[in-house]
Amino acid sequence: MPHKQPSSLFKICVQNSLQLINEFCYFIEKNYPVTEVYDCQRHVYDLKQYLMSTLPSGLFDVLCMSRSCCPYGGDPRVQLRVLTHPQMSVFRKIDVDNCIPKVFWIHMFPMLNRLVVLDLKFICTDEILETIAKSCPLLEELNIVSKVEIRKSLINASVIVRNVSDVGLNYLTTLKRLRILSMDPPRNEKSNRVVRGVSQTGIIMLIRELPYLEELRIESCDIGSTLIGSQVEIGPLNLRKVNCHYISAESIQKLVKICPNLKELAITHLSTHDKDDVLEAISASNLQLSRLDMLFFSYSPSLDRLLKVQGQYLTHFSLWEIDDCMTIETIINLGVSCPNITNICLLTQSSSLSIPHLYKKPNIFNKLQTLTVGSDNFNLEKVLTFFLEAAQNLQKLTVKYQSKTQFDATLKLILSKGYLRNIKSLWLDCTLEVSKEVIKQIIQSCCNLTDLTVDFNEDMKDVHEYISNNNLDLKLGGY
Repeated sequence: MPHKQPSSLFKICVQNSLQLINEFCYFIEKNYPVTEVYDCQRHVYDLKQYLMSTLPSGLFDVLCMSRSCCPYGGDPRVQLRVLTHPQMSVFRKIDVDNCIPKVFWIHMFPMLNRLVVLDLKFICTDEILETIAKSCPLLEELNIVSKVEIRKSLINASVIVRNVSDVGLNYLTTLKRLRILSMDPPRNEKSNRVVRGVSQTGIIMLIRELPYLEELRIESCDIGSTLIGSQVEIGPLNLRKVNCHYISAESIQKLVKICPNLKELAITHLSTHDKDDVLEAISASNLQLSRLDMLFFSYSPSLDRLLKVQGQYLTHFSLWEIDDCMTIETIINLGVSCPNITNICLLTQSSSLSIPHLYKKPNIFNKLQTLTVGSDNFNLEKVLTFFLEAAQNLQKLTVKYQSKTQFDATLKLILSKGYLRNIKSLWLDCTLEVSKEVIKQIIQSCCNLTDLTVDFNEDMKDVHEYISNNNLDLKLGGY
């Protein structure tokens, strides 16, 4: 079990420096009333100039990102004026920044024209985006997720208002270096509740103008369907990651033309028809996927053919199967087809997934590091043993199960065989009943374990004391 390590000398220096800066900022702020704001600004400027002449410019990025570790008790604007540097490349806001008026940001960003990464989550507005577009041409990663406000309409109905609209998106078309963009989901055009926000058309018009955009992060948004359903001509784009619901073979073919460099694809198929056509369309494409996530599909012959084509490129594969199709033969085929796989998630209800008493151990899953397995109807002990025998370098294991199950015997077996010797993270579903005795065995047997989640059925005070007294670097959590 790894022990907690003391903070590095660099981290200690950063924390001490930030505490001293905070003390000076607070002293300046409290010694000048509101009526003497200009004198206060002059002293803040003098402190800033002193720090800029003393500290390397790259350290200001670290100091700004460490603000949450050393909270400032005064006005956060005073601290920010001191800690920002014209050569900064990274700026991420923290929670206390949410209360700062937008006029402050509009005046601050023109002085930070070397920024490459900028996080404005919950503080972004159209006006701030206009300033950023003019002042920060080097931006490659940008978060413009805005705050959601509930207001009353003229007829006293509750409506949703976002602070970023298509107007703000239009400003961003000048940021040609953008690679990663996080933003609000598009509003429902047919809903009267959302009166302000971005639209699907606004998103399409923006990404058409960003030649290097690789990832568009929009929570709860079907990006693939948005691209496929566009009424304007679009593509080819440089997007590498797309999720798509209600997928069809025709839409896959169109998506491949729009995003020829696609590396990560997540697809959901809620219909009972055309699933094999979808898989055949992916197999026939020129894509070289490194990640494939599939929801509500079956391990069919079409999927087997797909893995034979794409398997040499895949490092991440996820399948939530809904039919009784998965067998030990299909899992072996998965391992053979995907020699470079490092991350697997298999959720199935298949009662056909059984391990024979005598079988030749296949040479598969040699590079597997992360495994998630579930959900019901199969012998969990045998399936886990099969994977753990093959995956000697497994570092993260997640076990999900829908039925209440006594899990002590299984854990004792895999611990005795040393299958978890390299494990760093172990997450066991709340349906898996584990005794305190076995939890202690896990802690004592897994030399690299730093994260353990298990349902506690007994008082764990003595276990927490053991972790603390032995200075173990272990996060122990329950439900």
